[in-house]
Amino acid sequence: MHAVTLSLADWLFMAFVLITLGCLATRRDALLPTAIGLVVVGGVLSHSFIGGLMVAFNAVMASTTDLLNIIIVIALIVMMTKTMEDMGSDRLMVIPIRGMLGNAYISYWVIGIAMLILSWFIWPTPAAPLLGALVVPLAIVSGLPPMIAAMAVSIFGKGVGLSSDFIIQGSPAVTAKLTGIPINEIISSSIPVWSAISITAVLVSYFIAFRTIKTSKKDGGPVSMKGSSISLEDMQTKAAAATATVNASPIGRVMAWVIPLALLADIYYMGALGLRGGKATALIGGTVLFITMISCIFQYKDQAFSKAMDHARAGWMFAVKVFGPVVIIAGFFWLGGDSIKVILGDKSATGLMFDWGYFIAAHVPINKFMVSVVVTVASMLGAFDGSGYAAIPLGASIAMALGKPIGANISVLAVQAQMAAIWTGATLVPWGFLAVAAAICGVDPKDLARRNLYPTLIGLGVGVIVTAFLA
Repeated sequence: MHAVTLSLADWLFMAFVLITLGCLATRRDALLPTAIGLVVVGGVLSHSFIGGLMVAFNAVMASTTDLLNIIIVIALIVMMTKTMEDMGSDRLMVIPIRGMLGNAYISYWVIGIAMLILSWFIWPTPAAPLLGALVVPLAIVSGLPPMIAAMAVSIFGKGVGLSSDFIIQGSPAVTAKLTGIPINEIISSSIPVWSAISITAVLVSYFIAFRTIKTSKKDGGPVSMKGSSISLEDMQTKAAAATATVNASPIGRVMAWVIPLALLADIYYMGALGLRGGKATALIGGTVLFITMISCIFQYKDQAFSKAMDHARAGWMFAVKVFGPVVIIAGFFWLGGDSIKVILGDKSATGLMFDWGYFIAAHVPINKFMVSVVVTVASMLGAFDGSGYAAIPLGASIAMALGKPIGANISVLAVQAQMAAIWTGATLVPWGFLAVAAAICGVDPKDLARRNLYPTLIGLGVGVIVTAFLA
């Protein structure tokens, strides 16, 4: 066993990790403690306050550099969705779904699968309002309880969709950058864990949905809007608006076909050419940018210059809003892994989380199952910022620290951290994505979080078992 004597920097690093967990568990953001931790721990590592300031900046710079390609592609995708809204192509693309919403039991799956597909291609946050305006009202008026519609949006969209993120590869990129494991290996390792969690959570949620719909049908009478702040009349008005003729521009009608076909072509070439990680992200990003510029030229004519600039600003504002805090928080946890070599400019430096991993392994009997549980719990606690992204560096760091000394598969353990972080932020935190999903269905986000509790916890529990087995 690799013997480690913990230094003052190790103890301070762990103290700030625990402070960060406490803040997140009490609904306080993690940015402040991790930023202070960067300066304090950096000062100890460099033996001076001035050096600590420089280490803090270098750590944030390192995390930003590692995540920049994902930040850019998210900005470009939001830029494209803004243009799609003006063209009307976004509304045209969901028209085929309307005819499948006559049965409440089927509507649950239609909303869920549509949300999943859109989340893979344009991310959950832009996808939710689109379905909320054009699909969800029709499903609710047809008999789907509002709470069940909100469950489908949150569980399929950000739970199943963002935890995998196979197309844009934002989530696996964060995991890959921190662990230093190639992103194609992270994605390959994620498939069995993601499948186990997602299938379990979806089946449990459908069981809840089935019982709720059945109870609602037994009551008879008009469609039940129990638990919704939106009246049946207002929902019927929204449904009527959703079924109205779509006023799409000529280029919008063309792009309603071109955009999905172009992105499907990207997926084909990713497989055919073996594009992974940064190359796959570059292909998606370049495709989205080219489509957006062509759309702007034909849609806005003389105003194309100013409109393209407006949408670019909107895209960057969204991306920075999501990732701005994440790069600082991640910078702190970058000190725990191999990135510390770049941050300190010392090739012999060892990640502080690695020190703790070897120390714990030498003094506490640990096994793969225990590590899987610890990684899952830590990631869930860290995800209470509402997005889940800030928790991935924490969980992945623990996966490396505890998994490496016992010879476990770090990739699988880090993937479980990714799953626990995203699923918790997506389905259990009322002030995160649930607020969006709840708003479009008119339900209370806290009630929605309670409904999602069993599907999420049971799914992650199955994930722990699968992770322990594969690691």
